[in-house]
Amino acid sequence: MGVATPCLAKGRLFFVVAKSESDLNFVRVYNAAKAEAEVHGDRVVLTGGKGKAHFRIQDESIREALRQSPNGLAVSVLRSEYLVENSFRQVHETGTPVVTFDSDFSEPYRSMRAGYIGTDNVELGRELARQAQKLRPQGGVAVILTGGLDDTNLNDRISGVRQQLVSGDAGSRWSLHARSPIPCRDNYEQALAQLRNMLDDPEVNVIISVGWWAEMAEGYASLVENYRAQLSRGDKVLVFAGAHPKQRELFAQRLSHVNIGLDFEEMGRLVYKYLVRLDKGRTIPEVTYTPMDILSQDCQYAPAR
Repeated sequence: MGVATPCLAKGRLFFVVAKSESDLNFVRVYNAAKAEAEVHGDRVVLTGGKGKAHFRIQDESIREALRQSPNGLAVSVLRSEYLVENSFRQVHETGTPVVTFDSDFSEPYRSMRAGYIGTDNVELGRELARQAQKLRPQGGVAVILTGGLDDTNLNDRISGVRQQLVSGDAGSRWSLHARSPIPCRDNYEQALAQLRNMLDDPEVNVIISVGWWAEMAEGYASLVENYRAQLSRGDKVLVFAGAHPKQRELFAQRLSHVNIGLDFEEMGRLVYKYLVRLDKGRTIPEVTYTPMDILSQDCQYAPAR
């Protein structure tokens, strides 16, 4: 693992510290930030480690980035407390400007960054649940699928789902499956196996995934095709965060009921814009929420030919 060495061009140097460089969504953030930077003669480097995300790898990536004296860091936080107690001691000592994106520091540590850029993750969770309620107004049992249990943004989404489903007037019609949330730890195949188990569980009516994991697995389409009749009747409702092109294709094939997309390109553009402002000694908003793109369809659709 290591940080890619940037070319020795003039201009500012910024690092986008992803949860994993292999995650296509973080590549989208990086590409958007890089494109903006190149217009102004600046550089953006993607780091965070390849393969499965791990907070220790992210922490070491921050340390390696700091060795190059960057003008600023943009971090999608994996484990807040660990970063604060380790690499962010050095960030503080060097005075390096920091923004977070997609995943913020947890509440006690928000002072570690100048601002957060990305989705309102609690509201995303609420919207995932709202869409499920629209499709199944009679209520039922919902299960929540997630990635890692330490991810601030995913936990915020889970909180939003819980708030919407089991509070207020809707609470009497809805309950959460006892195993919620079920973590796949960013393993697509494990997520697919968990999805299969929930599709086979007669108690479960709605499956809400706060990320894309099962849909990104190779066998998703062939698995869910076996449940098309149940999906059409609304016996099973599938709701996903994310609208990657692969997810949009599955939605078009009516192999999911809801996909809510996040604007990673806008995150990247704002990451660059705000880091430049901080480098110039200016202020930025404490929180900037990026838009969501909601794709939803009725349960009562004709089976594909």
